[in-house]
Amino acid sequence: MGGYLQTQTAAASGRRPAAIVGVLVAAALLMCVPALIAAVSIVDSSLLTAARGWVSGLSVWLPYVDHARVILYVPLLAIVATARETQ
Repeated sequence: MGGYLQTQTAAASGRRPAAIVGVLVAAALLMCVPALIAAVSIVDSSLLTAARGWVSGLSVWLPYVDHARVILYVPLLAIVATARETQ
C-alpha cells in the first residue's frame, strides 16, 4: 500500500460510534416496519385504506427516482476512473 492509501485506510478504520448507531437504527427500522404494517393490517385493515391515496401519488414519482439513480452513476464512474488513474 502506498502512503496516501495507507493514511486513508487508517483514518477510515477508526471507531465511529455515531455511524454504528445509525446503521443499527436503520437495520432495526427495516426489520420492524414490515412487522408493524402486518400487525396493523391483521388487527384493522381499514387503517391502511387511508394510505392508499398517498401510496398511489408516490408511485407516480418512482420512475423519476429510478432515472435519477442512473444519472448518478455517470459521476461515480468518472470518480472511479480518475481514482484508478492516480494509483
